[in-house]
Amino acid sequence: MNFPAVFAISLFIGIAPTYAHGPGKQNDFGGKRVLLIGIDGCRADALRTAMDSGKAPTLRKFASEGCADWSVFAGGELGGATEQATSSGPGWSTILTGVWRNKHGVSSNKFEHHRIAEFPHFMRRIKDAKPAAWCGSLVNWPEIQHFIAEPSRKDGREFLSEKVMLVPDPAKKGRDWPELDIAIRDRTVALLREKNPDALFVYFGQVDETGHAATDPAGMFSAANAPYLGAITRVDALAADVLAALRARPHFAEEDWLILATTDHGGTGTSHGKQSPEERNIWLLANGGPFRGGAVLTQKCGHAIVPPTVFQHLGLAIDPAWGWEEKPLLPPAAATPR
Repeated sequence: MNFPAVFAISLFIGIAPTYAHGPGKQNDFGGKRVLLIGIDGCRADALRTAMDSGKAPTLRKFASEGCADWSVFAGGELGGATEQATSSGPGWSTILTGVWRNKHGVSSNKFEHHRIAEFPHFMRRIKDAKPAAWCGSLVNWPEIQHFIAEPSRKDGREFLSEKVMLVPDPAKKGRDWPELDIAIRDRTVALLREKNPDALFVYFGQVDETGHAATDPAGMFSAANAPYLGAITRVDALAADVLAALRARPHFAEEDWLILATTDHGGTGTSHGKQSPEERNIWLLANGGPFRGGAVLTQKCGHAIVPPTVFQHLGLAIDPAWGWEEKPLLPPAAATPR
């Protein structure tokens, strides 16, 4: 994510008052719920290498039981109005708002001249439709909360029932990302035990920082780089704990979870931001709802597809005025095993 900012605090947790939804089918969506797992800076070829070599067994199993689309792209349409830098600011803005730079206005990690208030976080849209909805965001890249979640508030009202923001210690120069990811895992596991989320976003940052050679000086964005694959393995293990906690919920059998996992960009060497295939080629894994059977999907789409896919699962209408250009991810007509 090319972490640019220095923050003095190390932890911020905001919890807004909300209605208490029950487990199982006791929510406004008949038991339908969504978990979005974000893994920053994870190249598609590196993830496939990790999965195929046994270094990412959780995500391999997740895809073999659900679906994988390796035809997803970051950076918008080349040469078109939607083209944007393959950086975290534009990338996560697109994933979370459903629109590209030409609408949300985010062109870099500085978020200068953004228009997030006009094109807000998809969870704000969920809250508008269902005021009792329980939405949560747990991240350790603070910009996501500062520049995407907070500007998405409507008339200053908080739409996130739980907002966890862990802040890297500048003195550690990126070496604390693995422990921050562990802390995000721990908070997510506790939340799944104690609360009843309708929509949850969980973000892990160490894969990107290993690509930038922050957590390991030998790291780089490459499917052949051992430290980079090692970071994917560590996040895979954290994801395993999150999924285990979700499936251990007492009324899990009554709940209809759609679980999505994706990334904001790839990378090359120790950087990203341009339009090379290594930076643009990304992925989307889907498990639950109609996404079952180990199918490999070939729907070419940008990661703006996440919000409409979430809304389709929750049974919510999409207002054309929002400017969402991607249609929801299509389930497989027939399973195509990996």
